[in-house]
Amino acid sequence: MAFIEKQSHGGHIYYYLTKSIRDKSGKVKKFRILLGRRVPPKPEIQKVLVRLEKAAVKERGAGWLSGDIVERLEDLRSAAVVFKRLPEDILPKDFLVRFTYNTNAIEGNRLTLRQTALVLADKIAPEGARSGDVIEALNSEDAWNFVKSYKGPFNKAFLLKVQYLITKNTSCRIQGDYRDGEVRIMGSEWMPPSHTEVPILLDKLFRAYSRQKRAMHPVEVSALVHCKITQIHPFTDGNGRTARLIMNWILLRNQFPAVIIEVKNKERYYFAIEEADRGKPAFFANYIAQQLLEQYTISRPERK
Repeated sequence: MAFIEKQSHGGHIYYYLTKSIRDKSGKVKKFRILLGRRVPPKPEIQKVLVRLEKAAVKERGAGWLSGDIVERLEDLRSAAVVFKRLPEDILPKDFLVRFTYNTNAIEGNRLTLRQTALVLADKIAPEGARSGDVIEALNSEDAWNFVKSYKGPFNKAFLLKVQYLITKNTSCRIQGDYRDGEVRIMGSEWMPPSHTEVPILLDKLFRAYSRQKRAMHPVEVSALVHCKITQIHPFTDGNGRTARLIMNWILLRNQFPAVIIEVKNKERYYFAIEEADRGKPAFFANYIAQQLLEQYTISRPERK
């Protein structure tokens, strides 16, 4: 996170916009851009922040993402920083409806996009809709509102709260706590770890996030956390929805807009997860980066 730093030189006070990053070698390095002898207005600071973020990304290195993809992602983040006050302000007005419809449909929810809009707008159950599907839509709204406003650390309490909000008032046997037995993922060759390993593996993930959040690109970190949650599969239900919400929380905290994994791309999404399970996390990171760029940027036709 960038901050304003005050320094004294030659009897005068100067202000700098400063950001600390951890490079690939693990060393912490500070980047500074001079603001002047006074703190400029917020719009000017935001423009300086764009320059600072790009300089930090170049130093940190792309890691799993190519330099071209990182540059395009940083242009997207710059647009969010310069033209919008808050990261979520760049989201389309119908974002919550489309996010809720898609994230739930991936898991088998039968509500249509139109029915999801009716549930979220009017809080009524469409005729013929299953009560469980309606509850899941309302839960998704509660969970999204909680996640987008959460400013605390990525830890056990946060993770369990998100899963609880997603599964409350449903048939999920354990709401707001880790699973107590073994599970299989339908249609996947991946075998989740024993339930006795879940707390240990998640504690490792919380520490890894704290360690890597400055050393890796934010999109890479969001993809890493998503993959680890789905690999560990810590809950009896709600694993995928929880992973997608936490991934978007990381994006929002880093001034990126949230991403929607559309149900029509379900097979590609699952394939990307399975590639990560096979030891290729870069594949999933690139998949998420591509989804972001497709949803928020316009490809220009090539000149002939």
